[in-house]
Formats: sequence, C-alpha cells, structure tokens
Amino acid sequence: MTTMAQTKLEPAEATQDLCLQASAAARRAAQRAGIVVRPLRTLAELDEGSRLISDIWDDGDPKAPTSLLRALVHAGNFVAGAFEDDRLVGVSLAFFGLEDDEYYLHSHITGIDRARQGRSLGYALKQFQRSWALERGARTIVWTADPLVRGNAYFNLVKLGASMVAYHENFYGFLEDGLNAGDSDRVVLRWELASERAVRAADGVLEEPNTRDGRVVLRAGSDGEPLVDDAGGKVLLAWIPRDIVRIREVNPELAAAWRGAVRDTVGRALADKFRVEAITRDGWLVLRR
Repeated sequence: MTTMAQTKLEPAEATQDLCLQASAAARRAAQRAGIVVRPLRTLAELDEGSRLISDIWDDGDPKAPTSLLRALVHAGNFVAGAFEDDRLVGVSLAFFGLEDDEYYLHSHITGIDRARQGRSLGYALKQFQRSWALERGARTIVWTADPLVRGNAYFNLVKLGASMVAYHENFYGFLEDGLNAGDSDRVVLRWELASERAVRAADGVLEEPNTRDGRVVLRAGSDGEPLVDDAGGKVLLAWIPRDIVRIREVNPELAAAWRGAVRDTVGRALADKFRVEAITRDGWLVLRR
C-alpha cells in the first residue's frame, strides 16, 4: 500500500509552459522588489527564519521553531526566504496536504520584516511559492486569513488571484501574539495556480470588480458600527473596515462587533455556496454563487 509519505508528486500535471510562466513571473517579482528569493536549507538560515517570524508576529514563544522548520525541509516541504543584500527580510513556510485525493500545498506562514512592508516583497515570495509548487505537481495552494484585514484580502484576491471558499469560526483557538490577540475566525483561501485569474495576476494584470448588481449585506453606520442587512441575490457586497488592527487597539468592543457581523454575513454566505473572488479598493467584498 502506498502511503502519503511514500508518494512523490510529479510535475506532469503542470504543463511546461505553465511552469515557465510561473518561474518567469517569480523572477520578475523578485527583481522589482530588489530581493533574491530562494529555499532556506542550512540550520543557520532556518534559525534566522525562526527569529524573523517571532519578530514579525511579536511572539515571545517561537511560532515556528528551528526544529520544526528543519523537519519541514527534510520532509520535502516549502521553507523559503527573501534576501536583501544577504539579509533575510521575508520568510514563508508551507507543507503538503491531501483532500479528496488531491495533493495541495498548505501555506501556513508568510511574513515580511516590518521595516520593509509595502514594497511587494510578500508578492515576490508568493510568486516563488507558486512556481515551486507547480514544479512539484501541485496545482493548488490553500491558506487561512483573517477576513477583517482589508489589505490582506486585497492582496490575496486581487494581487494573487485566489478565492475565499470557506469560513471557520475560532479556527486556531485564542491567539496571544502581538498581531492576532483574541479569537481567530478565518476564511480559507484557495489559489488555483493554473487558473486564468492566477496567470493574469502573476503577469501584473489587476481587475476592478463589477459591483453594479450587488446587494449590500454589511456596511458601516454613521459611527463606524457594522450594519447587517438581510439582502438576497446572486451577488452580495460586504464592506470591510480600513484598519481592523487599529480598531482592536482603540475600541475592542467595536472590533468584536465587526467580527460578529462578518461571521454572520460573509461566513453564512460562504457556507451557502457563495465564494469571494474580488474586493474593491475601497473595501467591498464581492460574493458570488
């Protein structure tokens, strides 16, 4: 009997042209960001990666200890870093999963040195991850994200061409790191690496979604409070605040209200066979059946 550990992913499923396109897109992204992206292999590099993750997440206990990174690399999984002048400034780790006979890559952590955020380093890391996965026969990358972080939603949906496909309440339990203190509702992002959306996004084509036929299910009131509307239709619109991290700091009760409102609207719609493939620049998630 062949076990998951014994099965080797083959690149035959991914066409040569697709692999070449992904590799070229990854190189362009790294060059534009002024970095070099490559796998981390030595213990010294993995140790540096572990420290960087702790610094980014302001986590006293290592979120990804060196021993774990070493085990992931040894088992053939994805641990990569972004280097600027030989200094590690970004890190990403992922491992293979299996669901309904499909092998996919689960992207667990991708982080950028706080002093270098906003320079497309994360985009370069993810494009390298896409190329790496395709070369190993994986056609899909999956990860979780907080749906209330608008910038991440725009990055995932528009810049990468991924889709929100599911919602999990309190997915990781109570979190205590500096970025995610509190509950951990998460959406599942599915990145179909060979899809037209992913290919166009890798080539830098950004598309503004059409919201004309959308029915508003979540919006902000006059005092910034969430207002939920029981609208129906094939296209739904849910507004996401600009900076939920700041709201958590200054008004935890308001942040909790937004968490509940997103759970009741976006979460319910995703459970009802909607999915999210777009968000406008001003924060409107577009959900379609």
